[in-house]
Amino acid sequence: HQAPTDGEDYERLAHFHVEFYPPNRTADKLKYLAGSETGAGAFIVDALPEETSARLREAIERNGRGV
Repeated sequence: HQAPTDGEDYERLAHFHVEFYPPNRTADKLKYLAGSETGAGAFIVDALPEETSARLREAIERNGRGV
């Protein structure tokens, strides 16, 4: 979640939350939702946290943004 950065108080106005899930398990395999994912709205990610964090760090470095 990202808070506004302009110093204003937006807490009473709105809360914005977005989650993105790729439709593919791999480059050539489509991901199908399981019954538990569809019913509960809890999506299982087919990646290790270490791999995902490494890719996120690389993307941040590529785009020149510090953490």
